[in-house]
Amino acid sequence: MAKIRKVISRFVGGIQCGLGVISSVFAFLVYANPSIRESIAIASEQEVYLYMFLFLVFSVFSILSGLLLTREEK
Repeated sequence: MAKIRKVISRFVGGIQCGLGVISSVFAFLVYANPSIRESIAIASEQEVYLYMFLFLVFSVFSILSGLLLTREEK
């Protein structure tokens, strides 16, 4: 039972880390690519920074949570 729990924990942690990386890449793309800004309907530069901040905060928490799930338990 403990082995199944460890496998599921590592799987979910890996998914969370992956989502965090994707979110941070998307934050950069929102900043760098005007066509993505238009598709999300971001009107001003202040909104760009708000979206970047929110995506980066989500990515940091997601990566940290995923790393905590995937680390070795004793």
